[in-house]
Amino acid sequence: MVSISRNIFYYKWFRVFISILLFALLTSVSGYRPMAASNEYAGQANRGELSLSGYDWARGPYVRLEGEWEFYWGALLTPDQLHAGERPESSYIRVPGAWNGAAVNGGKASGSGYATYRLMVALDGQPRTYALKMPYVETAYTVWVNGELLGQVGQVGKDANGSQPKFSPRTLLIGSPGPTLELVVQVSNFHCFSGGMQDSPILGLPERIDAELQTNLSIETIMVGGLLAMGIHYMVLYLLRRKERESFYFGLFCLLVGIRAPFLEAGVIYYWMPNLDWLVGKKIESVCFFLSIPAIVMFVHLLYPQEVKRAAVRLMFGLGMTCTVLVFVLPVPWMTYMVPYFELATMVSGVYIVFCLAVALYRGREGATFVILGTAAYIAAVSVKKWFDPQYFHTGEVAFIGLFAGAMLASFVLSVRSTKAIASVESLSRQMREMNVGLEQKIRDRTAELERINRSLGQVNEDLARMETSRRHLLSNISHDLGTPMTLIQGYVEALMDGVVQQEQQQKYLKLIHNRITGLNRLIQDLFQLSKLEARQMEFDIHTVSTDELFRFFDERYELELAGGGLRFETASYILHPGDGRPALVKVDTNRIDQVLTNIIYNAVKHTPQGGLIQLHFIVDEHSLVVQVQDNGTGIAPEDLPYIFDRFYKKDKSRNTSGGGSGLGLAIAKEIVDFHGGRIWAQSRLGQGACIAFMLPLVK
Repeated sequence: MVSISRNIFYYKWFRVFISILLFALLTSVSGYRPMAASNEYAGQANRGELSLSGYDWARGPYVRLEGEWEFYWGALLTPDQLHAGERPESSYIRVPGAWNGAAVNGGKASGSGYATYRLMVALDGQPRTYALKMPYVETAYTVWVNGELLGQVGQVGKDANGSQPKFSPRTLLIGSPGPTLELVVQVSNFHCFSGGMQDSPILGLPERIDAELQTNLSIETIMVGGLLAMGIHYMVLYLLRRKERESFYFGLFCLLVGIRAPFLEAGVIYYWMPNLDWLVGKKIESVCFFLSIPAIVMFVHLLYPQEVKRAAVRLMFGLGMTCTVLVFVLPVPWMTYMVPYFELATMVSGVYIVFCLAVALYRGREGATFVILGTAAYIAAVSVKKWFDPQYFHTGEVAFIGLFAGAMLASFVLSVRSTKAIASVESLSRQMREMNVGLEQKIRDRTAELERINRSLGQVNEDLARMETSRRHLLSNISHDLGTPMTLIQGYVEALMDGVVQQEQQQKYLKLIHNRITGLNRLIQDLFQLSKLEARQMEFDIHTVSTDELFRFFDERYELELAGGGLRFETASYILHPGDGRPALVKVDTNRIDQVLTNIIYNAVKHTPQGGLIQLHFIVDEHSLVVQVQDNGTGIAPEDLPYIFDRFYKKDKSRNTSGGGSGLGLAIAKEIVDFHGGRIWAQSRLGQGACIAFMLPLVK
């Protein structure tokens, strides 16, 4: 047990170390920007002008065009209109940032509206190709560079009917603009609660911007794949073990976040699906957000039910489900107005969860350290993204990184629990094996001995049952079938003793008595033989013979005897499969099979008229030897066929009792065939003869 505890200890802190290292690595990769990215050397735009004439493009590959831009609220101006002096009075607005609440024309801009941005950038005049990476602009824009229309995303308009929202990542190439670069951007928003350029356009060298873009997309794709993989993994674990509801809610959270993530930041989904409808994407993003928070709150509640109260879980579930329903009910832009309020609720619930986790940590709950670190990482990342001014602090994808790191840390709790459970099972299993050394073998030996005894008892019981049945049959038959002959003999003897029979008839009565006694003797012998067969006490001399030997043995055995009785006799053999040339083999007692055939043939003789035909057929197929005795005598009635192999079947038309037989011949034949593992049956039509056949299995 000591070694197992150590393994769990090492495993736990190894996971902590790896998680911290991975978090630091991802944060550093995501937050990394060349020095120029912070505009330390490029400066900020001032009153619509930005000077980059002394900027060293070899040292800093790109510049964020941020600061004060000229801003024309309520006007969609082209470069020609701006140059012609037709422009209204301008104001200035900071980029990046939403235009909500911006001071314009003595008032404040609302979230819905349209405007024109303008920035003049002074360059060094060197012949150089630039790339302009446009950010996510809510919700449609048109961009001109030096009077040339370079790109349009969505449809810019002056009302909701005339505008069309869209998001499509764009990187525009600018060939040798000269010493001055004029950037004019028309923006309209009637479909979202906030509008404007909430991130900065980036100007730089094409190869550097493309490399940065590819790096960000790769990191985001990896993290999305990781979240989806974790979600599927824990969903499968829940399907395998339904009691672990924590796995279900954590897997659901990872799936929802993994689906939502491509719609955020760099918008990876729009590189995969450039024609994706803006409204569809917005609804998917919103629904995943509204459902993911209740899922993670429920996950923490299941981990620590005494710390996280059920009322808080119900509140978040109610808010999430309500917002989800409203997404499909409310029109744009009203559905987007729920997002900031739900973000506020998320932050409040996050603070509550951190407090509950701190209590759980204080109480020594398992895995509380992992969960509180993950939650704190996510809240810190969201806070940085939400409240830090992006013009001074470039958050990049820090919120997504924090979320990913938090999910990984939380997943370690489930991993540690599973590891401990597996370790406990292994420990118990090993202890059971140590305690049960030799027990399995003893059980197997005792079981085998009991099975042997049980089989022996079963065989004895079966033998006793057969003997008892045979005894009852014998006593019944003796009392029933010997009664009539004995009564007749008694009557004949009394007639002789009383002098009723005349002298000349006494010889006749004595002959009748002798015949009756002879029949009784034969009946008694048959009864004893049948009883021994039924009790399996008859000895059999079983040996393997070929079917050819049996053919030769029985071929001429009955012909001479039947011919003397005025009957014709024929034999024939048939092989129904070619085989490999070797004769088929059967295991039989030849004398007993001879007895079977004798009983069947002489039964046929008694019911075949003079000149009739009796045929003996041997048929060999793939699995058995079939022997048939066919006659053209009186036949058997259909109602008698099922009973002809019963002992003493007492119908006058029965073949068992006609002609003075004992009525046991076919019953004896059936028992002998059964002993050989075969079966016997009869086929007949009244007046058209009968066929009695039996089957013996071949030796494999």
